[in-house]
Amino acid sequence: MAFDIVARSWKILENDLTRKKCLDVYEEAKGRTDHMIAEKRKKLKKEGRSFEQIPEDDPAKYKHAIYVMVMKLFADMERRRQKLDQRDQEERKRKRETEIEEEERIKADREWQQNFEESRQSRVNSWHDFQSGAGKSKKTKKQKHMTGMMVPPKFKPETR
Repeated sequence: MAFDIVARSWKILENDLTRKKCLDVYEEAKGRTDHMIAEKRKKLKKEGRSFEQIPEDDPAKYKHAIYVMVMKLFADMERRRQKLDQRDQEERKRKRETEIEEEERIKADREWQQNFEESRQSRVNSWHDFQSGAGKSKKTKKQKHMTGMMVPPKFKPETR
């Protein structure tokens, strides 16, 4: 496990492009640390305690502050990279879902068209039968037989 991490780091440093990126990150961390130290000195001077020393004046503490800033910058870069990867992956997933929906819609349209073509002859025949049968016979309405007498309404008992 540790050997793999060291081997991967070695490969990164062997590549000129990635090595330059790492050195740029280190330089940026050093610049930010120097800026932070300058801000601390200004603050102490403003408060009238310019004779006091800040912890970063010690070379070991200064080196540790740079180390902390480098780790922070690398962590930020990694988070940004993961966020971009995740966004890219979601975009590809959304694109694939859109393609699948489009394929399903095309398939359904093709199937509907095929069914429409297959049922065309039966619709044409039905229409021809209707046209030719229109002059032969018409259906007559059935009439109720009236006997001439009035039928009284049905008895409904009153309920309470």
